[in-house]
Amino acid sequence: MDTETVSIAILNLQHVHSKSVFALMDVELILHGVSFRIHGVQARHVPGGGTSIHLPTYRTANGTWRAAVSLERELVDGISDHVLSFLQETGFARQRYTASVA
Repeated sequence: MDTETVSIAILNLQHVHSKSVFALMDVELILHGVSFRIHGVQARHVPGGGTSIHLPTYRTANGTWRAAVSLERELVDGISDHVLSFLQETGFARQRYTASVA
């Protein structure tokens, strides 16, 4: 399987006052010079401490939640790790805990 380098940037980081979500941001992926933006990436508090990252979701007509973006697990993990590191560096998150896709 061929691999490609993907550049990841965090844009429009905003603090949110919610029970579980504490930050919203956009994530820009650049692959072969083409930019893709994922709007509405969430950073959430995890019970017991820590942070989890969730890509955007939407509610279907029957009321279930689905992922708004379909990506390979490896790319999702890379995005989550990058976002968690960024949040730590900027002081938004104190502890790495888990990365997930809702």
